[in-house]
Amino acid sequence: LFIADRLYQLPLGVVGIAVGIVLLPDLTRRLRAGDDTGAREGLSRAGEFSLLLTLPSAAAFIAVPVPLVSVLYERGATGPEDVAAIALAVAIYGAGLPAFGLQKVLQPLYFARQDTRTPFYYALVAMILNAVLAIGLKPRVGWVSPAIAASTAGWAMVALLWMGAGRRMGDVARFDARFFRRGWRILAVSLLMGAVLYAGPQQLAWLFYLPSWRYLALLGLILTGAVIYFGVGQAVGAFRLAEFKKARRRNR
Repeated sequence: LFIADRLYQLPLGVVGIAVGIVLLPDLTRRLRAGDDTGAREGLSRAGEFSLLLTLPSAAAFIAVPVPLVSVLYERGATGPEDVAAIALAVAIYGAGLPAFGLQKVLQPLYFARQDTRTPFYYALVAMILNAVLAIGLKPRVGWVSPAIAASTAGWAMVALLWMGAGRRMGDVARFDARFFRRGWRILAVSLLMGAVLYAGPQQLAWLFYLPSWRYLALLGLILTGAVIYFGVGQAVGAFRLAEFKKARRRNR
């Protein structure tokens, strides 16, 4: 569980840092200025950015956890049975990764309005749900119950934050049409990428167990996924690579 947690924290950390540093100050400034339209725009673009990183990461964690864990950790005291167990936890945590990313987007809505109580109460509900599932599922599913509980509680927290913000704050707390339009496309491209990644190791599984080739095989798998994701995503309008360049120039 610890090793699996370290893996999914990588994309989550990128999203959390980026959104926390950029979104909260921007939302606060716009809300204080009465710019609800600009605040909604900023929230929606942050949501897109979160999905842009977490959905393909989740697809990869679910599709190819065994090659990923094997190449990174299978040595010394970590054998094939350990790899299989860690990979299962990685896949389960991966299912909750988009939720953890969206939490980083929705929480600043409350903080920008100096409301720290409501997210705290929602976090208590999610924590209780997490504990109940972790303990209640253990007799049935064993050691993976904490991973299942964490991912489930993550999505519950997103639902609470989303519905609570919509009731309290109105349209400024609702994602715009572009977010949903692009979000579905990002999901579709991520699923396609995941399917291709899943098929690859099935044909070339032996490469991931050769000491001299396993790292190159994993690198090739990652690069293949990146090419598919960004190439198809650009083609279907899930995102525009030119927008990344503009954002980069704007932030310099």
